[in-house]
Amino acid sequence: MKIHIAALAVSAAAISTLLLSTGPASAHPYDGKDPYKSGCANSKVFTGKKASLVNEIGDSLGSIRLYYSRRCGTNWGEAQVPKNATGSITVFTSSKRVSFTYRAGNGGHHWGDMVYAPSGVCAKASGTVAAGTGRVNRGSGTTAAACG
Repeated sequence: MKIHIAALAVSAAAISTLLLSTGPASAHPYDGKDPYKSGCANSKVFTGKKASLVNEIGDSLGSIRLYYSRRCGTNWGEAQVPKNATGSITVFTSSKRVSFTYRAGNGGHHWGDMVYAPSGVCAKASGTVAAGTGRVNRGSGTTAAACG
């Protein structure tokens, strides 16, 4: 019985090592990168998809827009919120999601990191905003999908 347990432990360790050494099959070098620092934003186009970041009573606290880089084949979200607001921006496809947390400042203009979504892949952007205390100062929203 001890031999079987030892063999099982070795097998589990080997599988664990294999899983740790191989990344996700869908990972791409642009995933999680800043669109402006990478230069991808130089070829950005607005997809036409945007959403309001609304609180629980329907008041708009900002907006989120979905952008695409023709050169890089990537998508990311950009939020326009009050200057004192914090929150997050997430861009996702059916198989990947990349999130970014922003702090107050930058004139209320923030952008998230990219996800590789070449032609034919659909992407959405979602955002959250906290512009003070209390639930009415918190909002969220998600764009419709844009399919390159």
